[in-house]
Amino acid sequence: MNIKDILNNVLGQSGFIERQSFFGSADPDDVQMSAIANRVATEIRDYFRWPTLRNSYTFDMITGQDRYALPADYQDMIPDSAWETDGNRKVDLPVPQGRWFMYKFTSWSDGGTIRARLYGDEIEVHDATTGESFEFEYVSKFPVKAETSGDVKEYFTLDTDLWLLDDQLLILGIQAHWMQAKAMPQYAEHFANYSRKLSEAIGRAVGGQTIGGIPRPLRQDPYYPLWRPGS
Repeated sequence: MNIKDILNNVLGQSGFIERQSFFGSADPDDVQMSAIANRVATEIRDYFRWPTLRNSYTFDMITGQDRYALPADYQDMIPDSAWETDGNRKVDLPVPQGRWFMYKFTSWSDGGTIRARLYGDEIEVHDATTGESFEFEYVSKFPVKAETSGDVKEYFTLDTDLWLLDDQLLILGIQAHWMQAKAMPQYAEHFANYSRKLSEAIGRAVGGQTIGGIPRPLRQDPYYPLWRPGS
């Protein structure tokens, strides 16, 4: 579903008349629903490292150039994912602060290992060498795709934009926040439904890593000791 269909689904389930347009409309209710949609999309995006939003990126290094721009959609690094592109060595990223300055200001040998750290919206590489490159995985902050061009972006801006994660999760989230904004008495029940759906979506994303155990509150470790957190 595109975002127009999702917002009309929220209205239809709540007994309200569906709209012809939301984004670009001057109607205050349409503007409010559009803003809530983007708020909830950001909330869901930031809650978990969703596998759907994983991307990879390669840095081709140049001697004398220490800093390289991160991808425009970069949000979070996948731990232990940085490797030289020839597959021979794991890249030391991020280098702990104390060791970084030791490498930078002393003659300590790096042993040929590529060492790097995050520096604002860039990656800083120690002693970059032309011809060397490395790749890493990261989580994108762009959960929206333009239906016409296929470009991904951070926020909904058109009625035809598509949501890259679970449609029903977004519907329930918008419904809960919208009902709260409208001071509807049943909003608490809808927040509970939204929370359960969020928990289910995370469970599907980690793919059966919990064996046995007992139910626990959202985002707490289950009981069984063989459980391992998803990356």
